[in-house]
Amino acid sequence: MLPASTVSPSPHTEHARLDWLGAAAALPGGKTLHLALLLQKLCTQRTSPVINLTRRMLAFGHLSRDASYDGLRRLEQARLISVRRLPGRSPQIVLLEPGSAPGSARGLQLGQRRVRQGQPS
Repeated sequence: MLPASTVSPSPHTEHARLDWLGAAAALPGGKTLHLALLLQKLCTQRTSPVINLTRRMLAFGHLSRDASYDGLRRLEQARLISVRRLPGRSPQIVLLEPGSAPGSARGLQLGQRRVRQGQPS
């Protein structure tokens, strides 16, 4: 084992938000914290607060679809995430700053279309 002075931190744990995870840990539900940890891990790996949560990602985190949907609902009610749901598609999740409103999401703002000039909306 290497001495502590020579071990560098993992690049995937540098940006973990402990205040966000603390708020998620206070929520009820057995798998809510598991889902929050998975979302935080995926966001730090991709360096983006936007995630399309697929079945493969849920399988990686050992989460069932039902448990993940319950956890998404709880995290959304606590205003820790914003979720865009479309029929037949994976939910698109945006991690929010703790205590912020859903419209003030870090990164992509959901529910808004960008219209280029000269094109009809």
